[in-house]
Amino acid sequence: MTTIEKKAQAPDPAYLAAVLRHRQAMAAQLDRAKAMFAEVDTDAADLLAQQYKATKSTKAEITLPDGETKFATVTRVGGEAEAQITDREAFHAWVRDTYPDQWGFRIVPARTETVVDGAFADRVLATVTAANVAEYADPDSGVVHDVPGVAIRPTRKAYFRYLFSRASKRQPLDGRELAAQAIRTGQISTDAPPALPPAEPITADDAAAEPAAQ
Repeated sequence: MTTIEKKAQAPDPAYLAAVLRHRQAMAAQLDRAKAMFAEVDTDAADLLAQQYKATKSTKAEITLPDGETKFATVTRVGGEAEAQITDREAFHAWVRDTYPDQWGFRIVPARTETVVDGAFADRVLATVTAANVAEYADPDSGVVHDVPGVAIRPTRKAYFRYLFSRASKRQPLDGRELAAQAIRTGQISTDAPPALPPAEPITADDAAAEPAAQ
């Protein structure tokens, strides 16, 4: 039995135009929202870093304008740093002079390379990382050595982690729903960033502390 396929039918022109128009209008809104979010995200990170520097506070609750209804939290996640060999020749020379049994050399075609036992190097770097200073305390002799060619280097910057609150018996709406509701009711505006606080008045002491204009 031969099946005859139906001829493809073009969509309604007016409906197609409306869907495409809606799609591109939403794309334009999304681009604007991404740009605004990037700006306010940077501002928030700068202010949180300023607050951490002043108060050492690592966590904050984010509330609706009523100041009581929490819908999210933000937590500072500390950066990490570890010891790294920054001057291979200086480090190898120290091992050669201080721990010769951990040092050696190997002949590679056309050149000779010095080598340090990998496990020993890892142990030294781990000790420096734990002490947060380029020193190695010999576990056998108790002698503390300054370790050349090694420095503490950051491996990850500190950052801020945001989490929306979860729904509960006391609050049946989760954080995203609370935020959406606040936007719908006009409690929170996403059309413009918050206004800057008024500038603090300059006191006589502040004025005296400022350098004289050239």
